[in-house]
Amino acid sequence: MSFDYAKVKALVGKESSAIPALDKVSKSDIRHWCELIDENNTPFHEINWEEKAAPPAMMMVWTMPPLWSPEPKEPTEPHELMLKALDDGGYDGTIGLTLDQEFFQSAYVGDRLSYQVTVANLSPAEVETSMGKGYQVDLVYTLSNQQGEKISRHTCSLLKFKELKISKES
Repeated sequence: MSFDYAKVKALVGKESSAIPALDKVSKSDIRHWCELIDENNTPFHEINWEEKAAPPAMMMVWTMPPLWSPEPKEPTEPHELMLKALDDGGYDGTIGLTLDQEFFQSAYVGDRLSYQVTVANLSPAEVETSMGKGYQVDLVYTLSNQQGEKISRHTCSLLKFKELKISKES
């Protein structure tokens, strides 16, 4: 399948609808995160979980799609359409380049978060890298709680690239 740059570029500036997080902010998610990063300043049995804020670095956890789904979903949101078009055009390698985060307030156990994704930019031409040629995609995630209050904003840059084919030499 060929890659239509103009069609994909037209998605820049478009914002998704509000996408609900699959799960509420939970004690177990926070505990797993703290275990993963070896955060053990306070024993978990001493924490009042009704008042405990989720670690700010966790916010993107609730925007992650499931690794598998019994009901696959066709892309409909602008960022999904852009990433799928790049994949279909052979730019199926993905690497994160940068992540800038701003936090406005805390998320708490029991909160039901949602997020919107804005396609902020697409590089004007292929970028040459040691991994292959590709396009830089900038996405802005805005997370809100169930009251519609903005929790955080995350600007992430990805490189979608065509992987270099390295031949084996005898």
